[in-house]
Amino acid sequence: MAAFDVVVIGAGPAGSRAAWRLAREGARVAIIDGSHPREKPCGGGVTGRALAVVADAVSADALEGVTIRTATFAWDGRVTRMELPATGETPLVVMRRRDFDRVLRDAALAAGAVAVDARATGLARTNRGWTITTRGGAVHARWVLGADGVTSLVRRRVLRAFDRADLSMATGYYVHGASSSEIAIAFEHQPAGYLWSFPRVDHLAVGVCAQADDTTPSTLLPLAERWIEQNVGARHDQLERYSWPIPSLSVASLQSLPVSGDGWMLLGDAAGLVDPITREGIFFALQSADAAADALLGRGEPSRAYTDRVRRAIVSELVRAARLKARFFAPAFVGLLITALERSAGIRAVMADLVAGRQTYRGLRRRLLRTCEFRLMFDFLGLRSGSARTAGPHQRRAASA
Repeated sequence: MAAFDVVVIGAGPAGSRAAWRLAREGARVAIIDGSHPREKPCGGGVTGRALAVVADAVSADALEGVTIRTATFAWDGRVTRMELPATGETPLVVMRRRDFDRVLRDAALAAGAVAVDARATGLARTNRGWTITTRGGAVHARWVLGADGVTSLVRRRVLRAFDRADLSMATGYYVHGASSSEIAIAFEHQPAGYLWSFPRVDHLAVGVCAQADDTTPSTLLPLAERWIEQNVGARHDQLERYSWPIPSLSVASLQSLPVSGDGWMLLGDAAGLVDPITREGIFFALQSADAAADALLGRGEPSRAYTDRVRRAIVSELVRAARLKARFFAPAFVGLLITALERSAGIRAVMADLVAGRQTYRGLRRRLLRTCEFRLMFDFLGLRSGSARTAGPHQRRAASA
């Protein structure tokens, strides 16, 4: 039985990043995954801050994608378009996930990680760690990192699967033979969520997402089909359907979120580290990978160090998003947002930075105040008047975001 210091299950961004960090420091690391690199049902948007995380492992030339320069936002027949700034940090690059994941995995293997190209089928405790069973045999490790996505085997063995109330459902189509340099977002009211069109090099990724306990793929697919018919006009043979759950945790679930224990850590989607509003998870996956590597390479107790860092650096931000989520998709707010995007350069700048990943929820209230779009800010933050002092206890907590 092959033995390693760390076994990483899942070769997506989180798993490959963690394996690269550990292997380059001399740890014996195996990456178990029988499906990567593969296309993944997601928009594929990689923010500038995510690209900055992996810049030490891969060159920009190796990451082929579409740089986004404009974005449209639609609601109730109204459409507004805005430019994304081309200066400074790259606003947003949309990539085929099989290409992005492959480059990160190749970097990990070049650093010394061992690839186990088989699906993990079992996970069992031993006296000195874990035995991971695969269709190609078994491996042993002191530590196991679960980077195997929302349906994580590791999560199901050490904790339990996500409740449906903590999931979103994303479904739609890859539209082959069509592309663009523009992203499109259309807000939906029933069910509450949004439709996106993200252009990759050789196709569009068009999908709709909403909370899983509020919808089904059969409800969402007609929304995507209608958008494609109206805006792309693609033939049926150009469409490849997909459907996939995405973690979208509540405030309560995030505040009590376990991400590590004796000999195990959960990374990225497997841990639930996804923005509940945008459903963007690549940056947080990479952050969690670095946190795991630092914890395992450091001098303290790894599980505690990892949990403390994830709570401080990631979960605190996601909690702010979760508190704002219900108001963000409310029709009254979306209408105000579209109006503000049409008339306010300040709001367009805020939205551009949210799309690019430069604007965090922590500083959002202060940034909105500077735009003087007070009605929009009060509605978004749940305030009843121009001062947070007049808000109720729950609303004052939201205003601190």
